[in-house]
Amino acid sequence: MAEEATKLTLRRLEAPIHKFIKVALPTDLERLQKHHNNVLKYQHSQQWDRLHQEHINASRTVQQLRANIREMEKLCSRVRAEDAAALERLVRPVRDRASSATQDFLLLHSNPAPQPTLSLPSPDVRASSGRLCADVEAEESVCGWHVQSQLPEIPARENAAESWDNLEEDLKELSGLVTTFSVLVHAVGYKLAVLPLAGAILGGVLGGPLGLLAGFKAAGVVAAVGGGALGFAGGNLVQKHRKGVLALQMKQLTAPPLEAGSGEDK
Repeated sequence: MAEEATKLTLRRLEAPIHKFIKVALPTDLERLQKHHNNVLKYQHSQQWDRLHQEHINASRTVQQLRANIREMEKLCSRVRAEDAAALERLVRPVRDRASSATQDFLLLHSNPAPQPTLSLPSPDVRASSGRLCADVEAEESVCGWHVQSQLPEIPARENAAESWDNLEEDLKELSGLVTTFSVLVHAVGYKLAVLPLAGAILGGVLGGPLGLLAGFKAAGVVAAVGGGALGFAGGNLVQKHRKGVLALQMKQLTAPPLEAGSGEDK
């Protein structure tokens, strides 16, 4: 078919794909892991202002991850069908790592403790584990005993509660994008006859019921494109809203404090 004739072998595209799976995405995922550790640390110590800022920073990293995954999607969609299996083996490790990191972050608030008690383990326990957790403000990864304990619930009055809601939505969108990417990689090897189903799946993941309905009702290749387009449009609207909220939060964090008496007449 004409569309397949325009595609390239995996060998031709392997170098740019490697830049994403070996450099760009691992860098983003390492940064996301640091945010994950800091969120644990600040929430355990109930430093709500620092937790709020960490949520915002994590949202920016999640948005960068989404952008890089979308760029990698474009490259992978140009690979010929006969190379689908090799492409799957190539991208699977970083895709699974992104999925795992996203799910781990989303689980942080799955079982909060309403009235937390922050207690250090005994010196003997700390010594036997080889990890001294005397300073919870350390910038290293969170100690094991912290990870095992429940997180205190963020008070609803704190800005960190709202910024977590925003971060959670960003993480869910990232999780959906990773799922979509998995479908696209598998679809590389499918015939055009099954693409309406892929269109419905993509529309459902990215655009909700509207994209899903369009993907199923339309016919042939148009169904795949239509479902995906509606889903992508819906995803873009949500993303623009999230970026606006994030920009406002960053502006509030970085705004200089008002000087005393600045509002008085001179």
